[in-house]
Amino acid sequence: MERARSLMEMSSPETAEALREMNLAIIPIGSVEQHGKHLPMGTDYYAAEALARRTASLTGGLLVDFIPFGVTPLHMGFPGTISLRAETMIAVFMDVCGSLHHHGARNFVYYNWHERNLPAVEIAAERTQNECEGARVLIVHAHFIAKENYGQKVGLTHGGELEVLPVLADRPELVHLDLADDPSPQGRGEAQDRLRRDPAVYYIPRDVKTMYASGWYGDISDTSPERVSEVVEGTARNAAERIKAYFEI
Repeated sequence: MERARSLMEMSSPETAEALREMNLAIIPIGSVEQHGKHLPMGTDYYAAEALARRTASLTGGLLVDFIPFGVTPLHMGFPGTISLRAETMIAVFMDVCGSLHHHGARNFVYYNWHERNLPAVEIAAERTQNECEGARVLIVHAHFIAKENYGQKVGLTHGGELEVLPVLADRPELVHLDLADDPSPQGRGEAQDRLRRDPAVYYIPRDVKTMYASGWYGDISDTSPERVSEVVEGTARNAAERIKAYFEI
């Protein structure tokens, strides 16, 4: 796989050429919040960045690193969590996409790995399309692609296997599985996640500790290199296929 083209690593002329060739900007989005004792605060952003980098390589798009912070007030009970107001995140989106649009970008992918970013992401996508002439935005929730294709046994749990694997892919030194010794009860976590993810009747949690007191739960049974590759590369490929189909690349 060719290395992804990253705006942060390229010169201005190289960036201009990348936008002329493909005209596709891929923006990874995550959050800075606790994930138990075994994962770093930046887990959601590291996951989004790792997957987006691979997807950018597969599509030829330009990787545009975004701010690491997201909308995550429910984790503020744990030190180190940094939460943006939705209005702040929307404003940053508009400034970033407005700048890219000024330089010729018209196709944008908001590549997300954090559920509570969704309301801000959707508003930002709508405003980008309404205010930037010719802009089109596709929202990719990579965590749901991973859950759908690789979470049959372990599920999409906070701090569980599907969140461990993308961090292991590029930043293994930040994962400390020996400290994953205090998962919250599986049954309660699953019940709370089912309720808050129900598209018909759901609630907005105020404090993650009411869902899982230790801050995480889940099964971490397979973190082998083969499993890391299966989930990370497979999720990136799936996202790339959907992006190429939508933008007719």
